[in-house]
Amino acid sequence: MQKILISTTLMLVSFLIFLAFPKGGIAMSLLSGSIFWVGVGLTVLPKVGWGKGKLFLVPFLAYFLYHSLLYSFTLTLLEPGGLALFNYLHGYHFGYGYEIPPPPQYFLLWVSQSVGIWFIIGNFEADVVPFTLFMGLLLGDLMGLNVSEITKLRGVGMKTATAITLPSLGVVSGTSCCLALPSLILYSVALSVPVISSEVFSLLSSTPYFVFVYFGLPIMSAVILYLNLRLVRQVKLKKSLRDGTCTKVRD
Repeated sequence: MQKILISTTLMLVSFLIFLAFPKGGIAMSLLSGSIFWVGVGLTVLPKVGWGKGKLFLVPFLAYFLYHSLLYSFTLTLLEPGGLALFNYLHGYHFGYGYEIPPPPQYFLLWVSQSVGIWFIIGNFEADVVPFTLFMGLLLGDLMGLNVSEITKLRGVGMKTATAITLPSLGVVSGTSCCLALPSLILYSVALSVPVISSEVFSLLSSTPYFVFVYFGLPIMSAVILYLNLRLVRQVKLKKSLRDGTCTKVRD
């Protein structure tokens, strides 16, 4: 309860800073955004937990870097003609920026996008903003925890292990393309069926689709990974209790 109160207070302070400086500025964006995401982290991360060891760190770092930095590059490569862009890798650009504070009703959108860092290598661009950074941290944490917990499923019986492990591996691997898959499917359909191209491209560029893909799918992936993690932990707990009971009986 205390953490929720602190988290809520931090997010409220972030919003008040946003209101107090309508002209914005990079310092204000950094201060308001940092306070807001620390507040969100205090609410979410303690419920998930934090892992340790190679079985956690390897998938955590891999997914964190992928989601936070490399996703834009990957999506460009997967699009038709993406590999051909390697022929035009000339020049490297790096920069940062912030957004001018919009009306208060757009605060959540603003705090998720400002301050941003962008990288451009040839025709490939990657943007790092607070939302992708936080979701990369959260999804990487959940990914690492799922992988490390799945590898500890021993002695639970073949049927139980299979019933847990196979869906878990599907969840772990499936979330790695949570953003790319819907767009790629629609993009491919539009290219192969010219009659509906304009409608599909209109959908891809629409605000509701952007909100669903950019914000909704990563959050859905985090929820699925968290529920899967709870399931795996419950199986482990039952096994531990069973083993403890057996030990007492033998003693």
